Amino acid sequence: MKKRYLNSIISFLIIFCVVSVIQLFESQKRQTQLTQITTTVLIQSLSETETCFGLDYTKMDEETKIINYIKASSNLHTAINILPYTSYTNVRNQELAAALNELYQTISSKSTNRWIAVTEKRKAIFDCLHYIKLNPNDKNSSNTLYKIAKQIPLENHLTSK
Repeated sequence: MKKRYLNSIISFLIIFCVVSVIQLFESQKRQTQLTQITTTVLIQSLSETETCFGLDYTKMDEETKIINYIKASSNLHTAINILPYTSYTNVRNQELAAALNELYQTISSKSTNRWIAVTEKRKAIFDCLHYIKLNPNDKNSSNTLYKIAKQIPLENHLTSK
């Protein structure tokens, strides 16, 4: 009786271990898939933001400018929030997070600093975003973008731009 009971427990433990190992592998597979998806979303967000800085805002009407400001802002916000869940999080890319956050603050404000970003600094920001999109681990481009966004003066009130 004891031997049968012991065999049942051993069988149960073996089955439990096998199921646990399978669950572990499935969980790791799902985590890898989610990381790949979030990395793709990050690249898409950077690409959409880059597109917004590739436009000539001096030739747009006010409504189109606002639409593109919002598009750039929302894509930057997405990139900032999703960055920790991408494959680039292992690199501890603080430069990229800081650069995106600084640019987000600039483009999201209702002042002349976003006008400066999309006119005077447009080409430089576009180039940095292009290189970052191709290689989010590029610390030089991230640092350059951070410096460009930091150079844009901080203003707190809306002007007619």
